Amino acid sequence: MKDFIWRLRMNYDIKSIKGTDINYYFICKRRAWMSIHTFYIIDKNQFIEHGNFLNNRNRKYGYHGIRIGHNEIDNLEIDTQGNYIVHEFKRGRKALEGDIFQVLHYIELLENEGFKVRYGVLHLLGANKIKIVEKTPELLSKLEKAYENINNLRNDKMPEPVKNYYCSHGCSYAFFCWG
Repeated sequence: MKDFIWRLRMNYDIKSIKGTDINYYFICKRRAWMSIHTFYIIDKNQFIEHGNFLNNRNRKYGYHGIRIGHNEIDNLEIDTQGNYIVHEFKRGRKALEGDIFQVLHYIELLENEGFKVRYGVLHLLGANKIKIVEKTPELLSKLEKAYENINNLRNDKMPEPVKNYYCSHGCSYAFFCWG
């Protein structure tokens, strides 16, 4: 595990990669590219409004927020032993790959800063369920690959649009990509 963290520090600074960049990377490379290059479409569509409402409504007293690099981790719980638990709220009914890796990214950030993290909790508000996110060698390997690819996106030209499920189900960039 320590070797993995050391390799991440040697290649690039993971603090410069936002949790949303990780999430977007698993949904749409074009959207990730736009986020990395700070190209945002702020249209406050109903999905964003609904997600913000649910996140604020479900924020628990006793959770803390922290900023690490370009990342803002809004919901951190500190247990009785002083360990941190990352909480991330999503409006959907199921855990998407990007959601899981966003939580893993936050865990890596905290551990690189010297915090002891037990696990992450993904709150799926649409299904009123939770998913526990823990580090495994397989997930960490995939996260490292995502870091490398996101770092490469910084220097690449904007990817071509690719239609997928999310294009017609809540993407703020759909009009930009498809007119």
